Formats: sequence, structure tokens, C-alpha cells
Amino acid sequence: MFRKYISKESLLGEKNFNWRGGEVSRLESLVDGVFAIAVTLLIVSREVPQSFQDFVNVMWTFSGFVITFTFLFMIWYAHYLFHRRYGLEDFQTIFLNSILIFLILFYIYPLKFLATVLVGELFVNGLFNMNIDFSFNGEIFTFTNMRTIMLVYGSGVFMIWAIITMLYKHAYNHRDILELNNTEINTTKEYMLVYMIMSFYGLLSVILASFLPLNWIPLSGWIYAGIGPTIYIVLAINEKFLE
Repeated sequence: MFRKYISKESLLGEKNFNWRGGEVSRLESLVDGVFAIAVTLLIVSREVPQSFQDFVNVMWTFSGFVITFTFLFMIWYAHYLFHRRYGLEDFQTIFLNSILIFLILFYIYPLKFLATVLVGELFVNGLFNMNIDFSFNGEIFTFTNMRTIMLVYGSGVFMIWAIITMLYKHAYNHRDILELNNTEINTTKEYMLVYMIMSFYGLLSVILASFLPLNWIPLSGWIYAGIGPTIYIVLAINEKFLE
């Protein structure tokens, strides 16, 4: 059976961007498989509940799973969109993808730990005054632990989005071979800016987590809330220059 598309643009690609990816390559399939493994690890990393209270605790930890899955999907979609748009399969693309695969598997556990413990403690227990156990093997989560996890998490954010940025920079460098038109070139540069901003916030988080006093460590996590406004402002300024 043929795939069903809502519009002609959906069939051929984006409205103002012709997709050059063709059929799904072995490289894309490999990365998709790694994402599937990462999602599986999110689910099976918890033990089977042995009591009703354990069951309740596990159910509440799915708030962390939702956030982790969302972040993973963002990375997967960025990777998917790149390969659909440009269809590059040269050595540099393969090399950058291999680093991305490693980083995804490295990134998955600190991301889930951070989402489960911090989101659980701050929102579920803090805002709703519940007493759900979000600890891992009964370990108490301290500011010292938070510094370590924010360093690991921020490093993952910085490196993953830096790799995505480099993939787009690689495509931009080969814009003539890819026969990108002006609209596609501008879109490529915009996405490079977006991913550079996301990578920058990961680096900024690492710097803050390294040097802030212990009681100020949560700031290294809250700064990620600035990503959206920063992207909006930078793209608005960029559009002004393009006019």
C-alpha cells in the first residue's frame, strides 16, 4: 500500500524545502535503532514493582519518562530532518553520526536521572505535597550530587547539539553540490543558529555548575528555560537582516 500524505508538500518534502534524502539509508536505520534502544532502556531500567506502593512510585516516575522521551524525540527529529533534507552519506556525515550514536547512549541515563529525581522532587513532592520516593536505591539527592549530574547532563546537551550543528554546517558548506536555492540556504543557516543556541546553553550550564556555590547549583538547570526566548529573539533579528 502507498503511504498517505495530507498534501503534495508532505509527499515531496517541506513547503519551501525539497527533500533530497530518498529512501531511508542504512545509516539512518542504524541511528533509528539506537534511539529505539535508548527508549527501551528508559522503560526497563526500573525494577518490577513488588508492592502497591512501589507500583505508585513507578507510575509517578513516568513524569520523568515523558520529559526524557520528549528530549530524545527532539534529537531524533533533528537528525531525521537533516537526512531527509540533504541526503548526505559521505565520510564526514557518517563520522558525525557515529559520535551522535555514542552521545545518545551516554546521555540517556543522566537525562532520565535528572528528569525523574528533580522533576519528581520539585513538582510532584514539592508542589503537590506528596511523599513519593524518587530516590535510586534509597540514596539521598544532595547539592553535591546535583553538581555532578548537571555537569554530565550539560556536557551531553552541549555535545549532542554541537554535532547536529556541525551536520548542518557540513550541508551548508556543500550547498552548491546540493543545489540549495536561496530559501533553502537561509533555512539551513536558521537551523544552524537554533542548534548553536541549544548547544551554547549546555555549555553555559556546565560553566555554572562548575563554579557556582552549592546552594546556587539549581540555577544551572533553570537557565535552560531561556532557550526558547533566545531562539525567538535571534531568529527575529536574523529575519530583519534578511529583509
